[in-house]
Order: sequence, then C-alpha cells, then structure tokens
Amino acid sequence: MKLRLGLVIVCMAAIGIGAGVWLAWLSPPPEPFTDTPLVPLDATPTVTSLPAYVSLPVPYTTQAPTGDWAASQHDCEEATLVMVDRYLRGDRSGGTIDSQTAYDAINRMTPWKVAQDLTDDQLGRLAADHLGWGWEVLPATLANIEVQLALGRPVVVGVRTHGLGNDNYPGYDNHYEDPAWSVAHYLVVAGYDSSSLILNDPGINAGHGYHISYKQLVYAIQDLDRTYPNLDQGLVMLVVAPKV
Repeated sequence: MKLRLGLVIVCMAAIGIGAGVWLAWLSPPPEPFTDTPLVPLDATPTVTSLPAYVSLPVPYTTQAPTGDWAASQHDCEEATLVMVDRYLRGDRSGGTIDSQTAYDAINRMTPWKVAQDLTDDQLGRLAADHLGWGWEVLPATLANIEVQLALGRPVVVGVRTHGLGNDNYPGYDNHYEDPAWSVAHYLVVAGYDSSSLILNDPGINAGHGYHISYKQLVYAIQDLDRTYPNLDQGLVMLVVAPKV
C-alpha cells in the first residue's frame, strides 16, 4: 500500500493511543483450508466443474511485518510476492510468516523493482527474473479467478485500497476518496466460497482471510484504473506459478 506521509503520521499516532487504533484490529480465525494440488502454468487441464469452496493455505504477512509502517508504505508488491513465493515453494501452513523472515524477504525484493509502483506486467516479470516463476496476466472475471484457484494457483490483484470496502483501513469513513489515504495496492486472492472471495491483504493487520464480494473486488480494480492511469491495464489479474 502506497501510504503518504500524512497517513503514516496519523496512523502511528493512533497506534500510541489507547488500545492502538491500527494494531488492535485482529484477523478473524482462519477458515479450514482445502487440499488443492498446484497445477503448473503450461499444464492446464480442462476444468469441467469447480469445487464449491477453495481456500488455499497461502502463508500471510503484512507489508510491515515488524510494525514499521512508515518505512513500509510502498512494500505491498514485495509482501504479495513473499506470500505467493513461499506458498509455491511448499509452505502450506496458511499461518502468519515469522516477522523477521518476512521482513528480510521483503527487503531482498525491494531493489528488484523497476519503479516504486508496478503494473501487473512488471510484477510478473519481477517474479520471473528474480524468483524463477512463470506468470500470466488474465482478465479478472469471476470464472477465471475461480479456475485459477481450483488449479492451486493464488491470484494477485492490483486495487485501490479503500475500494475494497474494508472499513478497517484508516480513514475509510471520512477520507474515502482522499489520495493520501486510498492508494494503489496489491494483494492475494487465496480462495472463494459460494458468495465471496478470500483475500490475503498485506495492507492492514486485519487483512488475513478477509472476505469480499466479486462485485466489490471489481470496483477496487476499476478504482485503481481511474485514479492511477499509469498503472491501468484494465480489469486484469496476475497469476504466478511454476512451469513444467
């Protein structure tokens, strides 16, 4: 999440007040995970029927795993790839990554970025060039999202934060359209059920297992496109996975 300085100051001040307006928000208990085999990108079978429910055990981190949000305001791309990379390399814990381990992994990736804010294509190329994974940018239809998840592949999506409808984001109620608060962001879609998608959102501590409707996710993607035209690739998603 690309947090502006004013947001950081307000939020850090809030942390120091009472129960901690930021850090007090805790994620709900994780839901049961599904045993979903990972299918490589270039070995896609024909999916004739989808499971009613998929929840991939993608490990979770915020983009500020040590709590230093001021220094981590542009690290959503790294945190998103850390989660996906660990999952693809066999971490199926579905839990929270050790804070120092996540911090080190995020900071190892930062020098690889070609810009502060990346497009889906740029993020995919980073995953290929530095982590060795295959990648595809696909239309972000509900059918495509569900098929990719059913194939064991986490989905990466670029959004504008407050467009997600998660009122745990600071400033959601009174700074909804303020560009200093609602900003460009990346997250992982890790599952779906009959009525919602399941996110690993690194932008807040309450982002692990957050449920969102497909309609709301579309709005968040389009809100990014409207506000950050330099990042606009349309209604798309990024899939990062191994090749055969």
